[in-house]
Amino acid sequence: MSNNKNKKPWFERDALVALAPMEAITDLAYRSIVRSVAPDAILYTEFANARGLLYEAKKVWQMAEFEDSERPLIIQIYDSLPEAIGEATGQIVKRHRPDGIDLNMGCPVRKVANRGAGCGMMDTPEVAAESVKQMVANADGVPVSIKTRLGIRSKTQVIEVVQACIEAGAVQATIHARLKSDRPRVPADFEALEFAAKQLNVPIIGNGDVWTEADAVKMVSLEGVSGAMIGRGGIGNPWLLQRCIQAIRGEEVDPLPNREERARIAILHLRKNVEFKGERRGVLEMRKVVRNYIKGYLDSKHTWMKLVNTETEAETIRILEDFGRGRDDLYADRNTSAGPA
Repeated sequence: MSNNKNKKPWFERDALVALAPMEAITDLAYRSIVRSVAPDAILYTEFANARGLLYEAKKVWQMAEFEDSERPLIIQIYDSLPEAIGEATGQIVKRHRPDGIDLNMGCPVRKVANRGAGCGMMDTPEVAAESVKQMVANADGVPVSIKTRLGIRSKTQVIEVVQACIEAGAVQATIHARLKSDRPRVPADFEALEFAAKQLNVPIIGNGDVWTEADAVKMVSLEGVSGAMIGRGGIGNPWLLQRCIQAIRGEEVDPLPNREERARIAILHLRKNVEFKGERRGVLEMRKVVRNYIKGYLDSKHTWMKLVNTETEAETIRILEDFGRGRDDLYADRNTSAGPA
C-alpha cells in the first residue's frame, strides 16, 4: 500500500490529512475502513488511559491494538501523571511500536479535564512538559507528539504549552482551534490557530470544522499549518479524507460516493464491527456512525428509523442493501453530505 512506501516521518509528509482520535469512533473497525478508502491518511486510535494500560485493563489495551495495514498509525494516550504516561509509552512501544505516540491535551470532558488530564493539563505546562520528557525517554525513538486546544481561557495559552512540550522533545503538535469551553457549534477560530502556529517551530496540524475538501485547503493555507485533522466530518464519511488529500495535492477530486457505494462501505464497517465486538455490541455501536453513511436523501430518515429498531447483523445488512438500491437523484439537500449533522 502507498502508506507503507513513504519513508518520511509521518508528520513530514505532503498533503498531511489525519483522522482525529475519537472515543468509540476511531476503533480498529472504522480505521480499517478509512484506510481502504484513503491509503495515505494518518490514523489515530481512540485515546487510551495510561494507568489503564499499566493496570493491564483489557478494554484499554484493545484501544491500542492495530493492524500493520493501518500504518501510519498513531496511538494516543492521556493521564495526569507524567510517570504513568512515560511508563505506558514504553509498554506501547514494546508491544506494538506504532508510527507515533501522541499525548492528549485536548479532551474537554469534565471527568477527564478536572483531574488534570486531557485539556486540563494545559493549565500546568510544567506537567505537560514533564509528561513529554518521560514519553521521549521511553519511546525508543518513536516520535512523540501532542494534541491540544487553543487554551482553557485564552486563545494564546496554547503557545506556552506547546513550546514547553517542544523543548521537552515533542516533534509535532495538533491544535484544535477552539477553547476548552467551546461547544462544537462554536466556529473554529482559524485566525487564532494561524497566530499560534506562526510562533511554533514544529509541524502543526489544524483541527476543527473540516467538513469539505475546501475547508482542508483553507486550513493548510494558514501560515505555519502543514496539515488538517478531520473529526466529526469524517464520521461515516471516510471518502472525505481522500478527497481532502487530493484537493491539497491539486489533483482531481473523486466524485461523492453514490448511495450504492455508501451502503457497501457501511456494510463492510458493520461486518468489521461484529467481527471485533460480537453481533449485539457491533450492531448497536454502528448506530453512532451509520446515520452519516446514509444522510442526504429523501428516504434517509425512514431508513434510519428502521436501522435503530434492529439488533441483528442480517437485518441491518438487509436494510442497508435496500437503501443502496434506491435512486441516486433523490437528495433532500445535496450539501448535507459534507456538513454538520
